[in-house]
Amino acid sequence: MRSILSTLIHSASVGASRLARLRFEAQARRAGAVNERLLQRILERHQHTEFGRRHRFSAIRSASDFQRAVPLGTYDAFRADIERVARGERNVLTADPVTAFALTSGTTGTQKLVPFTAFTERRLLQDLLVSRGALFAAIPAAREARPAVALMSALLTGRTEGGFPTASVTTLMMRSLLQRRSGPWTSPPEAFLVPTQADAFYVHLLFALAEPALGSISAPFASGLLDFFQILGARGPALVEDLGRGSLRGDIALPPEVEQPIRARLRPHPERARAVGRELERGMDGIAPRLWPGLSHVSGITGGSFRVYAEKLARYLGGVPIHSPLYVSSEAMIGVNPGEAEPVYALLPSSAFYEFIPADELDAERPSVRRIDELSEGERYELVVTTHGGLYRYRVGDVIEVARHHRRAPVVAFIYRRGSLLNIAGEKTSEHALHHALDQALSKEALGLVDFSTMEDAESAPKRYVIFVELTEDSRPASVERLAARLEEALCEANPYYATLRGRLGPLSLRLVQPGTFRELRALMSRRGASPSQVKVPRVVTEGALAELLMERRDVASAGMERAEAARPAR
Repeated sequence: MRSILSTLIHSASVGASRLARLRFEAQARRAGAVNERLLQRILERHQHTEFGRRHRFSAIRSASDFQRAVPLGTYDAFRADIERVARGERNVLTADPVTAFALTSGTTGTQKLVPFTAFTERRLLQDLLVSRGALFAAIPAAREARPAVALMSALLTGRTEGGFPTASVTTLMMRSLLQRRSGPWTSPPEAFLVPTQADAFYVHLLFALAEPALGSISAPFASGLLDFFQILGARGPALVEDLGRGSLRGDIALPPEVEQPIRARLRPHPERARAVGRELERGMDGIAPRLWPGLSHVSGITGGSFRVYAEKLARYLGGVPIHSPLYVSSEAMIGVNPGEAEPVYALLPSSAFYEFIPADELDAERPSVRRIDELSEGERYELVVTTHGGLYRYRVGDVIEVARHHRRAPVVAFIYRRGSLLNIAGEKTSEHALHHALDQALSKEALGLVDFSTMEDAESAPKRYVIFVELTEDSRPASVERLAARLEEALCEANPYYATLRGRLGPLSLRLVQPGTFRELRALMSRRGASPSQVKVPRVVTEGALAELLMERRDVASAGMERAEAARPAR
């Protein structure tokens, strides 16, 4: 009976996803008109809020009226109102009762609170159906009713003064899905409440390995997928032993309230354990389809900062595709992958009202804006959103590039976050440019990259970049100084402005760091309040605990270069 019910539920879900995708396709053909109608609905719904009265929403009749009535704003423009809402005041920014606050990752600064409502949740669930529909069209095997692994956290990070829960948007959505019991996950609900990521992933692995018919593995970001397979490789013998015995070893730290339910779900699988052990003995290359022959795909964001992790996943996947499904921020679900192998996203015209600031006007006092139907392919823009969640003409800080159009909806790639640029002398070196230069320099030395971050060294004369790089354990440069010179050359090619302004900048300083440094950096960010499933390595760090950790974990191989820099006369 349960099998029949599960089949019916799955069929209904596939059908709902297909209908959601078809609705999106129809909206994409009229993206401009759909987006403007959404703006009118937002203004009508929230016209009697304090913010709506302050800006006379009731008198606004067009997008142009709206742009004249409400100035562009960053988080600071909303901070005071959001703090009032967080203390419990109602009808300040949104007419809908606030149920929680989505907490941003804080990669480029202090974590921010974004109001989250029941309406926001319903909108996100509808957009998730669009994404699933696009996935099913691109990868038909994903439609099959198979168990899945979701590497998400459902653990709240805290509460506001008014008692509202705070967590990442992925955590809030995971909690909602668990309450609805709407996922075919191999892990019990309590596994999503394990506080440390390494322990949580061990538990997820234990249940996943018991299921040879696994169909998919998903995480918010490609970094989580990579961690999953690296833990499998590092702890394979322990997992095989626990799988065979139906046990969970004592070094996995579980809170008492989740430990008993998890242990109660464990069953011994001796035959499966032997099969898993044999495959692990063959090595980790192509391990995913060898353990799970029916695996249709893995899912996680692979663009922007996460490209460095996505490139390493291929070793484990053996041809299983990586799907980058969504462009989602704490403020809104912005786009869905229309079925491409690349991390590009068609904007959802019914999710938020969008405006776009041209990249060459980002620092202008009064920048111009474009609408969703006024964008040029190949151009870059900062994203501005107006949402049902109480943000109006809000500068998200994401800079995107328009790759093409899907119907009339722009298809965009995430390029960088404002605040993640190196810009000592006006050279504006983006994360993308630096990552490309690192790839070029390391490939010439046959070295493997684990992760990287940077700092601006304002104390040196002239000022310079300090680049922290963790190499794979089998990578040792013959000369750190030569590698730094190669990186300098590659960076000049990747960013012509950097080359032009070299006279104002000192030679970059390369600091190799010890193995495991960036894993520890992400753990530190989690301990400071970031959701374990949403931690992003900041590509630019400032003074503080993160910078101190990077400096403390410098590799001895960097010592020679530091002595050479100290002896070099100032220019």
